[in-house]
This record gives sequence, structure tokens and C-alpha cells, in this order.
Amino acid sequence: MIFDIDIRILDALWFILPAYFANSIPVNVSKLEYLKWLEKPIDNGREFMGKRIFGDGKTWRGFFTGIIGGSLIGFIQQYSHFSAEFFFRFLLHKPSFVLPRMTLELAFMLSLGALLGDMAASFIKRQSGLKRGDPAPLLDQLDFVFGAIFLSWFLIEEIDYERFYVLVVITPIIHVIGNIIAWILKLKKTPW
Repeated sequence: MIFDIDIRILDALWFILPAYFANSIPVNVSKLEYLKWLEKPIDNGREFMGKRIFGDGKTWRGFFTGIIGGSLIGFIQQYSHFSAEFFFRFLLHKPSFVLPRMTLELAFMLSLGALLGDMAASFIKRQSGLKRGDPAPLLDQLDFVFGAIFLSWFLIEEIDYERFYVLVVITPIIHVIGNIIAWILKLKKTPW
């Protein structure tokens, strides 16, 4: 069955939403004083082959709040599924439109995968000699998507490759726009 592109994008965004939130929350909570006690780097300053493993940008605060925030979004999706599906059917004039099912377990795996993917990219950047905040086109935009999709495969019986391809195309665009907005709001030091 061939779907309209707007339906495929909506399907992909609904599915990956916990990962998007998990990936963005660490930046958004970085200024919260009551979470300062979790600001410790995950790698605790350790090095691999003379270079930091992840760097100071990957903290326990970001890791835990990302997983909790992404899982919370999945929880909301799980319990608003029928309302959201009805709304989108009406909005798109597609009575047969079906949103992908979200569960708390899937939201947790998507969130955890997003953060692990981001940490893997940070490791690659540190080992390549890039400093924190240095741009790495496509790696910066897709690291969390690959991590999220990879871990979600442990819970999904059938892999939807079309959804994956849609995410690979739209995520860099969304990521760039989100970074520019975070930079304008002074949540990030650079617009990338």
C-alpha cells in the first residue's frame, strides 16, 4: 500500500518522538540549579588512547533526564493514542490512518538508544580530535536516531525500513532548525 508523504512523516515522527525529546532534554535542563549535583561527566574524566572518552558534555544529569523525559513522552503517547489518531484522521481526511503503537517499554528503549547513540558519536568525535561543540555534519544529526532505532529493534517484531528512511531524511532538517531555535533562546552557544 502506498501512503502519502505527509502520512509517512507523521507516522515516523510519532514513532521517534521519545528519542527526539530524550536527545533535546539534556541541553534544556543544563541550566537547572537543582540538578547541579548530577552535572558530573559520565566518563569521570577518563581517557582512551590519550583522549577523553566522551568529554564534559555528556553528564549524568543529561543522561537521566533524557531517559525520564523521553519515557514520559512515550507514556503520554500511549494514553493519548486514540485521541491523537482520531485527530489526525480528521485533520488529514484519512479515515484509515493508524498511528504506530507506543508503549512505555518502547519509549524507554528509544530514549536510551538516543542517548547511547549520542554518546557513541561523542566518543567518535573525541577520538577524531574534535572538541566539544565542533560540528560533525550528519553524525551530529543522526547519531541519536541510529541508536534509538537500533535499540527499538529489540522490541519490534517487524522492522519498518520505510519509517527509518523517512527519519534519516527529515531528522537533519529538524535537528538544524531545533539547534537554531536553542541558540536564539541562548540554550546553546552555537547554532549547530
